[in-house]
Amino acid sequence: MVVLGILAFILILGIIVLIHEGGHFFFAKKAGILCYEFSIGMGPLIYQKKIGETYYSIRAIPIGGYVSMAGEEIESNPLKDVTHCDLKIENGKVVEIVCLKEDATEFENKFKILSSDLVGTKEEVDGELFIEVEDNGAPIKYEVSRECIVRFSKKEAIQIAPFNRLFINKTILQRFLTIFAGPFMNMVLAFFVFFIMGIVTGYTNYDSTQIYDLEPNTPAYEAGLRDGDTILYIGDETVSPDQYFTNWNDISEALDDYAKGNDFNGSVKVVYKNSNGEILETIVKPNVIVQTIGVIFINDGSNSLEVVAPDAGLSKDAGIQTGDIIKSINGTTLSTRSELLAYFQTGEGANQKDFEITVLRNGEEVKLEKIESYKKQTFEDNNIDVTKVQLYISPSMTRNVGRLLIEPFKQIGSSATVILKTLGALFTKDSGISVTDLSGPVGIAQATVSMLEQGVLSLMNWMAILSVNIGLMNILPLPALDGGRLAFILYEAITRRRANPKVENIIHSIGFILLMILFVFVAFNDVLRIFK
Repeated sequence: MVVLGILAFILILGIIVLIHEGGHFFFAKKAGILCYEFSIGMGPLIYQKKIGETYYSIRAIPIGGYVSMAGEEIESNPLKDVTHCDLKIENGKVVEIVCLKEDATEFENKFKILSSDLVGTKEEVDGELFIEVEDNGAPIKYEVSRECIVRFSKKEAIQIAPFNRLFINKTILQRFLTIFAGPFMNMVLAFFVFFIMGIVTGYTNYDSTQIYDLEPNTPAYEAGLRDGDTILYIGDETVSPDQYFTNWNDISEALDDYAKGNDFNGSVKVVYKNSNGEILETIVKPNVIVQTIGVIFINDGSNSLEVVAPDAGLSKDAGIQTGDIIKSINGTTLSTRSELLAYFQTGEGANQKDFEITVLRNGEEVKLEKIESYKKQTFEDNNIDVTKVQLYISPSMTRNVGRLLIEPFKQIGSSATVILKTLGALFTKDSGISVTDLSGPVGIAQATVSMLEQGVLSLMNWMAILSVNIGLMNILPLPALDGGRLAFILYEAITRRRANPKVENIIHSIGFILLMILFVFVAFNDVLRIFK
């Protein structure tokens, strides 16, 4: 499964990068920009094939990709610092310039370069591209083909880029679209994946309270509920039919109220109508989960604080064991589940991120190691409930055409909101989130393995979320990212003045170095988490 997960990670990231760089590439070609290379992956070359004027490459490190475009960098003259060359001439035009060192002797011809113009003008005047060399002491001027190749070695060559093939010489709109297309295509990919998932699974039918796809051995199943039953009411009160629930949101609100500790005694009374039309009542013994400290309590319908399933993360770090009974947290004595739920929802625990827990173990009180978690707000910013009272019931599904088109936009918006809130928390004091919580390729690969274990649909959902993540991160106005380049283009559009190319290049270079340092730091923390 680990091997399959890693392969899935490479495939998913490869598709996301392909779509992202494909956006850049499509609009660059449409604008007439010369694209030297289209690469999936970074680092050492695995495979390369030249089609037309572009090399299509697969590289060894599957963490990104790039489209190398003429005119992105300051220097567009490939003959800079080249003093001697050999020339290949066809039909009176130079089609290949071989760069030579001054002491080169292995070539039949070795010309000293006197001057050259391999860029020309916007008007593209015939014969404007040239190279002037010295041959036997006499200067000779040759016309250069607009598709001329400059060769530096047997394996390294580059096609010249005349004025109108350079990125820097394109209009503001053309440059903007070329850069913006990468992140935009990530959103398009996410929309497409969410749309396909909607066709396959449908969407939650919030207008109904009918149970769908109920799993055996869940609290609701053991209480007698079955597929097709309709939930009429959840609560201890005796209610009239006009007070019955009318939609799934009513169910969610009732369970959310219990999860806050309100009138919760460890069990849940459910009024329902079965498939025969009979109105019945049952008592469900729900699972009670506290995400903040990562524990699940025994589902015996009681108010006991006996832990049945410590989570593999936070509670394990604290040393909580199955059978432990929580007695106090940070000095606050707790005796019932309702008190504990309220503690993390509206009490002191909602605004704390460090927790010192005392448990009753084998008749003795044991003070556990302090653990660091997150505040309630941080969980909610990431669409995670800090506490849950779960019956494990699911609503029926619908395949409404309108929702098929609308829901993908909502899912993209929801994913983007979580990302932005997480980024905001990085710069918020006492949020509990720091740079050490970020995940890089190692962490993403590990998460991909987990998603694969949950099935293809979970993997597709993960792919869409990753695509939104990569697209949104790239659009941030940071040096070396697409958003940083867009910021300079927007500055030019507003001020009608182009930023100093040297200054822009220095800023992007510094930004790239800082991003690489962050990348190494995050990857190192990912590896540390695995060993922990």
